[in-house]
Amino acid sequence: MELTDIASLEKWEEFEKEIHNQSGMNACVYNNQGNRVTSYLAFANEICPTIKSFPEGIAAICAMVNQHFGAELARTKKPLIDECDAGFVKFAVPILLKGEFLGTVGGCGHLLPDSEVETFLIEKAIGKDDLGLEAKMDTVKRVSEEEVKESLSFVQTYLDNLISE
Repeated sequence: MELTDIASLEKWEEFEKEIHNQSGMNACVYNNQGNRVTSYLAFANEICPTIKSFPEGIAAICAMVNQHFGAELARTKKPLIDECDAGFVKFAVPILLKGEFLGTVGGCGHLLPDSEVETFLIEKAIGKDDLGLEAKMDTVKRVSEEEVKESLSFVQTYLDNLISE
């Protein structure tokens, strides 16, 4: 079973746009192999596209947290909220159909109140210390845990409605 058995790629992309509009976060749908299913991009801040502009940044930060989330959601079949190594909060909901794990959907890219952007780690992962991350810090939004939970609830409800169509 594939995600396109639930909805078209256009509907999955529409879902990502709705997540971004609701939360302001980077929004992504991943299949059960951990691959993005659309090419939609709308970043939550200016640091995330800097990270993603380097293969080393993607591998060390984004891919690692996505692998962790994919494995954990496949195992527990429950939503998850955590942080990536760059310090950004990430949430995801498992996409389940008749108990089968088909992928994840969620968002990332904001900071929780007591978190901070790990600029040193980002620069170390990428191998450059002149990324200008400090100048991009004011583009990072802080959100409460309650706001993240509201976004997670929005995603769960939207997903439930999409699956029941």
